[in-house]
Amino acid sequence: MLAKANRLQGAKRAKAKTKSDKRRSKANYEFDVYDDVWRLDANHSLNFKLLAPLNLDSRFEINFKLALADYACEFSSGYARGIFLCTRALFTAGVKDTINESHIINYKATLTKGAEYKLGYIRAFLLDWFDKEIKGVDKKAVELLNSLKLSGNEKGRAVALGCPYSGAYTFEEQAAFINWYVDAYTEKLISLTDYALIMALQQTGARPVQLTHLYCGDLITRHEEGVDHFDLQLPNAKKRNAGFRGSFQIKKDVGEDLMLVLTAQAKQSIKTIETHFGIKLNSQQKSQIPIFLNAREISNLSDFNAFRQLQKNMPDAVCIRKTDVGSLVSRIAKLCPLKTTRIKLDGEFGDLHINPRRFRYTHATNMAMLGASDYAIAEELGHSDTQQVKVYTEFNEDMADRIDAALASDLTPLAQAFSGTLIDSEKDAIRANDPRSRINNNDGNPVGNCGKFGFCANGTIHCYTCNKFQPWLNAPHTEVLNTLVSEVDRKRQMGASEFVLQASNRTINAIKVVIDKCEARKQELEKGGALNG
Repeated sequence: MLAKANRLQGAKRAKAKTKSDKRRSKANYEFDVYDDVWRLDANHSLNFKLLAPLNLDSRFEINFKLALADYACEFSSGYARGIFLCTRALFTAGVKDTINESHIINYKATLTKGAEYKLGYIRAFLLDWFDKEIKGVDKKAVELLNSLKLSGNEKGRAVALGCPYSGAYTFEEQAAFINWYVDAYTEKLISLTDYALIMALQQTGARPVQLTHLYCGDLITRHEEGVDHFDLQLPNAKKRNAGFRGSFQIKKDVGEDLMLVLTAQAKQSIKTIETHFGIKLNSQQKSQIPIFLNAREISNLSDFNAFRQLQKNMPDAVCIRKTDVGSLVSRIAKLCPLKTTRIKLDGEFGDLHINPRRFRYTHATNMAMLGASDYAIAEELGHSDTQQVKVYTEFNEDMADRIDAALASDLTPLAQAFSGTLIDSEKDAIRANDPRSRINNNDGNPVGNCGKFGFCANGTIHCYTCNKFQPWLNAPHTEVLNTLVSEVDRKRQMGASEFVLQASNRTINAIKVVIDKCEARKQELEKGGALNG
C-alpha cells in the first residue's frame, strides 16, 4: 500500500512540476515552490516527500506549499521547518483536501497540556493561510482556532495576551514595530503606499479589504471650537445585502499622523490618475479616486472615460487588490528585523510575526485594557453584535499585571529616545539652503531642520524621535516640551488613562535628551571660549 501511495504521489508531483515558482528564503537561498525539497539555508531543508504516506489531495498539497512559501521567505529557516513538521503532524489527524474543525479537535486531543504550544505554533500559519484566500482551511476551523485557549510553552503559564504567533502584540512589540516602520519609511526602505497601509492597519484595526476600498473623499476634517478633528469614513466589510461601498463605519478622531499619511497617499493617487490620462481633476472627481489604486489595471486604460466606465461597472477593479495588500505586508514582514522575547527557537528569540489579523486583535485588546465595553469594541471592529468580542474583554489578572509592569518602567530607554543630530545653527544643517527643511513649533518659531529630502507626514512633535531631525542649539526646545506636557495633562484631566498617555513618553524623553545635549554643548563652547581667551 505504501509503495502504491508513493507511486501515486510521484505521478502527482511530476504533473505539478510542470509549473515553476521560484522564491528566496530569508537566508537568500533560492527554492522552487513546486519542488519536492526546499533548501532554505545551510542547515535546514523541507522535504515534501514526507507527505507521501498521508496521500493528500494534490491540489491541497500545492496550496499548502503556496501558503508555507511566504513563511519560508519571511521568517527564519528553523521556524519554517517547525511549521512544516507541526502542520504535517496535524495532517495525520485525517486531513485529505481541507482542514476542518474535526481535524483541529482530533489533533489537539493527541497533545498533552505541555505540548499544546505545538498547535499554537501553527495557529498563526493556518489563519494566515485562510486570510490569503488560498483554499485548504475551512472557515469553521478558523473560528475554532480563534476561540481555543492553549497553554504556552512555559511551564504552567498561559499566554496572557494571546498566542505570540497569532495573538495581540504586547506593548513592547507595538512600540518597537511602530518605531521601526517610521524609521524604515524615513530611510526609504518602504514606499509611501507601504507606510500608509501598514499605519492604517495598525492604528484602525480595520480589515484589509476595508482599506482597499477607501476613496479620497473618505478623509474628513471637522472644525469644532477652533480645533481640527479628523474622521475616517471606512467602507464596511461583511455586511449582508450591502454592495461595494454600500455602507460605512465612521471612525471619529483618528490620529493626525494617520490622516496626514493617508492624505499624502491620496494626493499621490490623484497625481497618478492626472499624469496617466493627461487631465486635471475637479474636486468631485478627486473625491472618487481610490486612495490605494490598482496600478496595473490603470495602466491598461487609455483615457479617463474608460476609467470612469470601469469604476462604474466593476468598482473594485480600480482599487488595490487584497492579494496585493497581502504581498505588501509579507514584504514588510520579511524586511522587519525585530525579534520577540515571547518566542524562543534553538536558544534564540524568534521573529516578530507581522500580519493584519494581529493588528486587529491588538486594536481590540488595547480597547479592552482601557475598559471599553463589549458594544464599543464590536462597533469599532464593525461587528453587528458582541458575540465575537468576548475574547478581548476577558480582562484577567494576568493582563492587569502586564499593564502594571509596562507602566512601572519606561519602555524606551532615555538615551535611545533621541536619535537625530544636534547642530549649532542652521548653517550646519544638511539642507541649510532649503527653507522648506525648517521645523517650527506651534508658535511658528524654528527649532531645527529636517535632513530628509522628500515628503514626511510626521508633525513637529514627532520630529524629536526621528533620526533625520537636526535640532538647533539655541532653539526654544523647552517651550516644545512644556506644550507637550500641558497637552498630556489636559488629556489626563479629561479622563484619559495612563495606558493612553504613555504613548507620549518617548517624545517627551527625546525632547529632554535634546535639552540636555544643548546644555552640555553650551558648556563645551563656554569652556572653549574661556580657553581661547
